[in-house]
Amino acid sequence: MPGKLVSKISKRKCFTLKAEDTIKTASSKLHENHVGCMPILDQNQNVIGIISERDLSQLIHSEKFNINLTIDKIMSKNLITCDLNTSVTELMELMTDKKIRHVLVMEDKKLLGVVSIGDVVNHLINKYKEENKNLRDYINSY
Repeated sequence: MPGKLVSKISKRKCFTLKAEDTIKTASSKLHENHVGCMPILDQNQNVIGIISERDLSQLIHSEKFNINLTIDKIMSKNLITCDLNTSVTELMELMTDKKIRHVLVMEDKKLLGVVSIGDVVNHLINKYKEENKNLRDYINSY
């Protein structure tokens, strides 16, 4: 069933930031909410970027780290998105091809959520566990 994982993800809470938030705020919110990235919204609630732990790590590594720097200076503006019909296979291909760990779930420019590589892997593991169980049940029924 296409989009099953993405539909499920779109129903959970999505944490966001504003462009004028600081690096300290972004770091704190990522840590507090146990997430690896957060979309950045403008005053009209439009997604204008995304910031990840990787972005913060690269900033620190570049030695341009300033805790009061606003996140609009380092956020990724090239948004990689999917919609509610995107399959797990398509997500895996997209994430592998683009070398990313998060994809924004969007519908008509409206942010619905964020799917992570961990979500995709967990979904696949559960799928294979279920298939394995079904095969065992089938074999044991004879």
